[in-house]
Amino acid sequence: MDYNKTFNKYLKRECSYSYSQVESSLKLKTYQTFIVIPCYAELDYLFQTLDSINNQDIKSLKSCLVVIVINNSKSDSIEIIDNNQKTYDSLKSKKYNFELLIIDCFSQKHALDSKIAGVGMARKIGLDYCIQLAENKKSLLCSLDADTIIHPDYLEHIKLKFDKEKFGACVVNFKHQKSKDLMIENGIRKYEKILKNIAENISSAGSPYGYVSLGSTIVCTVKSYVACGGMSKKKATEDFYFLQALAKYTEIKKFKKILVHPSSRDNQRVYLGTGFRMKEYKKTNKFKDLHYSKESYQSLKDFISIVNLSWNDKYNIFYEKLMQTSNKKTVDFLIEKKIEHVWYKMQQNAKNKNQFMLFFHQWFDALMIIQLLKKLNN
Repeated sequence: MDYNKTFNKYLKRECSYSYSQVESSLKLKTYQTFIVIPCYAELDYLFQTLDSINNQDIKSLKSCLVVIVINNSKSDSIEIIDNNQKTYDSLKSKKYNFELLIIDCFSQKHALDSKIAGVGMARKIGLDYCIQLAENKKSLLCSLDADTIIHPDYLEHIKLKFDKEKFGACVVNFKHQKSKDLMIENGIRKYEKILKNIAENISSAGSPYGYVSLGSTIVCTVKSYVACGGMSKKKATEDFYFLQALAKYTEIKKFKKILVHPSSRDNQRVYLGTGFRMKEYKKTNKFKDLHYSKESYQSLKDFISIVNLSWNDKYNIFYEKLMQTSNKKTVDFLIEKKIEHVWYKMQQNAKNKNQFMLFFHQWFDALMIIQLLKKLNN
């Protein structure tokens, strides 16, 4: 990949918008590390997040730029806009050990159109702005939420890992903040366990998509960000689709050390987010569509194993093996997804097994895995 060509093409295609206002006079021309925080009516929470960033190793903060994208749509309520204005005013009077850049996507002049407004667009605006200030293609983009607290070693640990192991993206281990509401506290621990269990089972099945998709745990290099097409603009589940795009380009490393503490509050900001799940738990004492049987994970593992062993076989031979070892639901699902056509195409383009499996995992991605698991559990 010609990085410079890809980078310039991305800038031209994705960074040409003019619907935000940057409020800052920066000391440096370029930075090694960026922390991007979308902020939507977070006056009561944002400053705890910033305090946790301020507690990072002072050396790590010297070349770190924190970017806050205060955002709302043109049709949002007066309460939301007022909260954002107060957040903005408070930020202007604060002093930290790091440089702070505010992107105004909330004021009357710069509020986002309702069609595109949302956490995905806010993250994208911040991240796209940062890549233009990156020291080089190895500069790091850290994604946080405005109600997330990070460990004092967060930046130092991340920089050390990326410098030493030379990878392109990671998800940081997490533990939600303790809730004063006993039911929420009970629910959030169950939710964490379920998410990590799903990720572990998908990874054990042989898939590269075995990670938990949380926006506040994602870190990647500028090179990886540009190569995968940047942050998703989706109003919800933007973290899922962004990580899926990253995983199709580079391996997603998983840090064992708990460095991120997301909020456990139950206010519903986005569909299928943590707040949504906590509300669901308070009402029903369970989580819908998050429980998959051991048998379904085994079916997933068996299928990936068959592909791994049969990559050089003609489709009819592969299909016979599939029929012998897989259940009807799995076979029906794959036929619906036109696996025969995909199989021929992968074999035509793959020069070896590694390339074939790369093509396979790009097709049989995180979304398709979840779809299969749900079908197997219906």
